[in-house]
Amino acid sequence: MKSRRQFLQLSALLATATAALPRSLRAQSDATPPAQPGADSPGSGLFDLHNHWISPAAFDILSTKTVGVRYVTNAKGERTLVHPGAPASAQRPPGPQGPRGTQMFDGAEKRLAHLDKHGVQRQLVSWPTTSNVDPALTAEEARLLWTAYNDELSALVRQHPERFTGVAALSTLDIDWSVRELARAHEKLGLIGAVLPVNGFDTLEGAKVFAPIFEAAQKYKSHIYLHTGYANARVPGQPPLPNHHDSQRARSALDNLVNFAAATITLGFSGFLDDYPDVTVQVAQLGGSGGIGLVAEAVQQAAGPANIVDIKSKFRNIYLDTGAGGRGPEAIALAVRVFGAEQILFGTDYGAAASVVPVIENVERSPITAEDRRKVFSDNARNLLASKGVAV
Repeated sequence: MKSRRQFLQLSALLATATAALPRSLRAQSDATPPAQPGADSPGSGLFDLHNHWISPAAFDILSTKTVGVRYVTNAKGERTLVHPGAPASAQRPPGPQGPRGTQMFDGAEKRLAHLDKHGVQRQLVSWPTTSNVDPALTAEEARLLWTAYNDELSALVRQHPERFTGVAALSTLDIDWSVRELARAHEKLGLIGAVLPVNGFDTLEGAKVFAPIFEAAQKYKSHIYLHTGYANARVPGQPPLPNHHDSQRARSALDNLVNFAAATITLGFSGFLDDYPDVTVQVAQLGGSGGIGLVAEAVQQAAGPANIVDIKSKFRNIYLDTGAGGRGPEAIALAVRVFGAEQILFGTDYGAAASVVPVIENVERSPITAEDRRKVFSDNARNLLASKGVAV
C-alpha cells in the first residue's frame, strides 16, 4: 500500500505527463486515477489546524517599542522577541536556535508554496501565544496590538478563503474588550473564534475568569483554541514561569505536559463547558501529549467495572491537536485509542516550526488504522470547520 506522500507524488507525475500529451490524447487522460486504499483523494489535501503567523502590523508595533517586550533584529536579519527582566530561558523563542525563522513572518505567497509542496489544503491560522506578549503589555498596548493583528488576519483569510481560516487574538488584560473583540471577529472580520493561553485554564477558578468570553462564544458558536502561553497575573491558578538550570529540554517537555493536561482536565471533568454546548475547544499538543491519555484512562478504570465515567462523552466538544509536543507517533495512537480518532486534529506548529513535514511523517508512522489516519489528517477538520460555516 502506498503512503499518502507517494500517492501525491505519483499524481503529480501523472499530471506532468498528461500536460505533455497532444491535445487529442489529453482529453482521454483527464480521468483521475482511483485512489489507493487508505490514501487521500487528489485535491482533498491535509487540514493543518495548528500553525502560526505574525502579521506585518503586529511585528511593526512590537519592533518599534524601545522598552518592555519587543522584537529586535540582528545583523543576519533574525528576529528575536525580548522580555526584559525575564529569566534567560524565557528569552529564547521556540525554535532550534532561538531566533524566529522567516516562515513566521512570511506573506501568503511563500506560505502557500510550502503548503502546496506538501499537500496541505487549508490552515487554521493563529497568533503564537507561546510568545507571552499579552501579559507583558499594558491593556492599552494589548488592545492596539490585537486589533491590528486581527484586522490583518481577516485580510489574509478574505484574500485566500479557500486556503486559510483564522481565530482572533484576544487579551487576558481586558476581558470586557475581549468579549467585544470576539463579537467583532465573527460579525466583521470573518473569523471563527479566538486563541487563548492554555495556562489560564489550569484550574476551574482560572477558567471562570474567561466565562464572559465563553458566553459570547456560545452566542456565536465559536471555536476556542488553547495554545501554549501564560495569562496575566489576575488569572488565578497558574504555575510560575519555570526557569530550569539543567536538563532544560526534558524539563520543558514535562512542563508542557503538566500544564496542558491540567487545562484539559478542567475542560473535560470540571463541568466548566456545560453552559457552552455550542462552543468547540481545541487544545494544542494533544492536551498534554500522551500524558492526558494516561490520566483519562486511569480515571475511567478507577470508576470500576461498571464504567461509570464515559471519557469520550466528556470530550465531545474538545479536540486535541498534534502540534509541537503532541506530535509523537505513539502519543497520537494513545490519544486515538482513549478519546477516539474523531477528536484528534492534525496540526504542525508551522511558523514556529520550519516545515509541516515532520508531523505529516509522524501521523503516517503512528500505529493507527488508515481510516483513523484519514480522520486525523482531514475528515475531522472538514466536519469541524463546516460546523462553523466555513465552506470546505
